[in-house]
Amino acid sequence: MLRWVILAVVVVVLAAGSTVLMNMSASTSSTWNLPVAPAKAGPAPKAVVDGELTYQFGEMGQQQTGKRSWKLTNAGDADLQIWKGTSTCMCTVAKLQKEGDKLTLKPGESTDIDIEWKTNFVTGDFHKGANIETNDPENPTFPLFVHGKINPPVVIIPGDTIDLGAVNSDEEKTVFVPIFSPDKPETKITEINTSKPEYLTTDVDPMSESELASNNIKAGHKVNLHVKQGFPIGQMREEVVIHTDHPLRPEIKLTVVGSVTGPISVVPDRLRMVTVRSKDGAAGEVSLLVRGGKETHFEVARKPEKVEVSVEPSESAGGAKGRYRMKVSVPKGTAPGLIDGEVVLKSDLPGVAELKVPVSFLVGGN
Repeated sequence: MLRWVILAVVVVVLAAGSTVLMNMSASTSSTWNLPVAPAKAGPAPKAVVDGELTYQFGEMGQQQTGKRSWKLTNAGDADLQIWKGTSTCMCTVAKLQKEGDKLTLKPGESTDIDIEWKTNFVTGDFHKGANIETNDPENPTFPLFVHGKINPPVVIIPGDTIDLGAVNSDEEKTVFVPIFSPDKPETKITEINTSKPEYLTTDVDPMSESELASNNIKAGHKVNLHVKQGFPIGQMREEVVIHTDHPLRPEIKLTVVGSVTGPISVVPDRLRMVTVRSKDGAAGEVSLLVRGGKETHFEVARKPEKVEVSVEPSESAGGAKGRYRMKVSVPKGTAPGLIDGEVVLKSDLPGVAELKVPVSFLVGGN
């Protein structure tokens, strides 16, 4: 009987202990799940830039320096620190007006930030910038850019190479080349020289009001190129040197090209061979056809050093006059390499002082 009483008491004690433990566990769990109160944010700086971050400067010339200032204000309620960041190139530098690696602005204070750039010899689109670093948590870095167009000191239309196309040696041909300076409209042409002054001459006129308006410029020149009668027949490649008073472009070199035809036709108009073997040598020829079948005397005035040239009446002409063949030979044993140049013939035909035939031979080894 006593044993059952003791067992009942143990059961009651265990049940009570289990209830107390469960209550403590529930109480502890509810305490762990309570939300944490948010921390109050402290004062922070705020960087505010006055105006657009990219400055459009329009147009500038080469070798010029530009400068732009932005106003930076600390609109926050804590100290704002500013320092220089990276730059897109050495020609762009961010300058803080106050000395030191870092600048501190109190709340409400402002400063100017300068960007200075050099155009150097850039032509066309210009887009450079520099980064400004701050301790503003919302704007740790902001870039300042400059953008615009860089003009060359002197503009030549259509460019430094003037293609005259087909030129008849029996007639004079004139073309004009517009030249102007976007950054110095007052630029003057002081002198012009040509590589063949007896046949290629020049003069200068001011551009008309309509020509200035169409190019959107204030002033400019027209350089007139005159190809005189009797210009040597063949491929034209001459040089025109224009001198100006512009400090950045005192000399302009133009290349004048074209194809000159006349009383003598050259068929083909150039001689080219690319399979010449040094041990064998080679020879090629072109036909010279004189208009009207006139008898003409030819003399070799110039030729590439490594070739031999001769001109004689064409045997295939069947006795017809005014037909000749020019033979160009590469002797056996000629050193490998490229032979490139022109054969210049003088003639006694009126109006044809010279005749030029381009030749090109690629000589290979044995």
